[in-house]
This record gives sequence, C-alpha cells and structure tokens, in this order.
Amino acid sequence: MYRMIVTPIILFLFILQTNNFLFASDNAVVKAEAITATAEANVKESTAAIAEKKAKAEENVKAFPTAVNSQITDSVTQSAPVEGIKDVVKKAEETVKEVVASAVAEEKVKPDESAEAVVEKESDVIATVNGEKILRLDFDKRLNVFRRMNQDVTNTIKMQVVSQLTKKELLRQFVDKQDINTSKEDVQAEIEKIKFFLQNNPANKDKPLEEILETQGSSVSELEDEVSRALALSKYLEKTVNDADKREYFNANKDAFNGSRVKASHVLIDTKSMKTDAEKAEAKKMIDIVKMEIDKGADFAEMAKKYSNCPSAENGGDIGFFQRKGSIVEEFAKVAYAMDVGEISDPVETEFGYHIIKVTEKEEGKDVNYEDVTDMVDFVFMQIKTESLLKELYDKAKIEIML
Repeated sequence: MYRMIVTPIILFLFILQTNNFLFASDNAVVKAEAITATAEANVKESTAAIAEKKAKAEENVKAFPTAVNSQITDSVTQSAPVEGIKDVVKKAEETVKEVVASAVAEEKVKPDESAEAVVEKESDVIATVNGEKILRLDFDKRLNVFRRMNQDVTNTIKMQVVSQLTKKELLRQFVDKQDINTSKEDVQAEIEKIKFFLQNNPANKDKPLEEILETQGSSVSELEDEVSRALALSKYLEKTVNDADKREYFNANKDAFNGSRVKASHVLIDTKSMKTDAEKAEAKKMIDIVKMEIDKGADFAEMAKKYSNCPSAENGGDIGFFQRKGSIVEEFAKVAYAMDVGEISDPVETEFGYHIIKVTEKEEGKDVNYEDVTDMVDFVFMQIKTESLLKELYDKAKIEIML
C-alpha cells in the first residue's frame, strides 16, 4: 500500500524545501504535473571567476520568463497579467548590467578574503531547532535561488527560508526517532522518478539532475537524504491512513477533484512584513475603509488599483482562475468557492494579509468518481496529513532564530 503514496510525499517534501509560496501558481502546476509524472514514472555558491558570474547573470535573463510567474504572483494565482510579465521582463533586462557589475565589484571589494573567513561565515548558526543547528551555509544556498531569479531578498523572504529549513529539520528529527529503515534500491527508484518529473519541464530538458538541483539550492546527496526520510515518513503515515479515510475526504471535497474553477479579483493589504499588533491593526482599519468605499458604490477594480499591495493591482485585482485545492491558500479559496458570481466578500485574513474578494466567473466541474482520481486524492490527502504533522511538531518544538 505505501508504495502508492511514496512519490507524492517525496515531491511534496521537495517542493516544501525549495518553494514555500503556497499562494503562487507554480505550486498548482507542480502538483498537477506530479500526478502525471508519478503514473508515467512507474514504468556551491563557490569561488567562481568573474567571467563565470557574468555568464550566469546573462543566463538568468534568458531563463527569466520561466521565473516570472513566481516573481509577480507572490500573492496571486494562475493567470499572470501579460502587462505585468512585460514589466518584470523589462526590469530584468534593465538590471542585468547591474548584476554583472555587482559580480565584478564583489570580486574587487573582497580580493583578500581568506578561505577561513568564508568557512567561518558558512558555519555561523542562524537558528536552532530543539537544540539542532541550522547553518548559514544552508540558509544562503536557498537565498541564492531568489537572487538567481533577480528577486530582492527581503526580510520576508529570509523568514520564509528560515521557516522552510526549520520544518525540514523538524521532519528529519521526527523520522530519525521512528527508526524506520529504507533500502538504497527504493531510494534510487524514487530519485529516478523525481529526475523524470523534473526533466519533463522544457526548461530542464537534457540537463543533468545535479545542475537542476543546484539551481534550487540543493544537491544529489541532499536529495538522497530527503528521499530516504520521505520513504520512512510514508511508511509511518501509512499506519495512520486507510482507504475509508481517503474516500470520506473525497466525498466531502469533490470540488477539489472535479475540475471546477473560480475566477476572482481581490484587494490585498499586505501584512507579511509587519512585526507588531499595532501595525496589523492599522492594516485591518485600511481594509475596512476600502470595504466601506466599495459598499458605497466605489468601483472594485479602481479600489484594487489604488489600495492593493498585490501585483494584480494594475489589472484591477484580477488573479485569474484557480481550483479549490492546491493553487491558493485555503482561507481565500474556501471563501471564494462559497460566493456567487458578482458577490464581494467581507475582509478575509490569510498569511499574506487582509483580502477583499470579488468572484467574477465560475466554471462548474464534471461528475467524477473516487476511482478516477485516486492518485490525486492520495497526493492531497497525504499532503494534508504531512502538514498536520508538521504543525504538531512545530507547536511543540523549541525554536530559536538568531538572524
């Protein structure tokens, strides 16, 4: 039984490690492709030369369109506005010279930095989880993923990366305590599936696994460790899950599997970077004021353009179509799916901030049986179980952040 759910869990862990933006459409695409890939598959930043840095900087721009979705939809879903994409691409093209110049300047400014100094920085501790250290080396590797995408490494992103690393460490500690053995053959079989899945992406076609993983701040040896622990975790979770549980979940959440979609616009008052209750209280006042203006007859799109902190603001808050599960945060999706076309919600709070949602279109799903979507149900249900376990571990953990 557990072999049926191994790959979805591994892919979830892999996604968790490299991308924690659950409000971005990349996750929806990855999750959909993961189901297909599962079925088909069952048949530093080191001391580089200046020239290499120039080449990498120029290569970033060539690869930039594939990263645009993550850049402009940190808080939106599927359909990225065409105009927004053009603006981001233009910005990338304008800044490539700055990237190259920065690389050159970095070499000039730090010519005498010793290897010992670099090692000391990399071994700095940025957090502890139940006494276990998280090193700056791992932290910087993941930040470099954002830098390669020409994204500003804000405090918000830094804290998201810390969150990823703490969750990864919590799962490692939990799995190690279970003392569940996994074979090298099983690990390698799952890695081949992941390799197949990753290379299905046109951007990664013909690239060796090592190169693909490096762009995600990871490595083959690190992936092998993750796979081994994921296999052990799947064995553990198998004991807590049965077919009746999954059928019950499917029957209660058919709209997550029948292909139904909702199109919506929103106004977002971003609270991710707010550190105090007073700041959040001001944000809540602002969203309440916007809602009152809309209730008085103000145009929703104009309110979004004027007040929203989301990149979708320039398109009147339009975030396109999304499905019930997997492509948008639960609090947002739950409210949107319960609304009628044309209806406007009261303020909704998510991890990103306060939203006012307007549903603009709905596409009904088709009749679907449990047997038709068992792989997808496995994927979603086991993700939920894993997230539930993570929350339990997180709530009990002693975590100290030293940034």
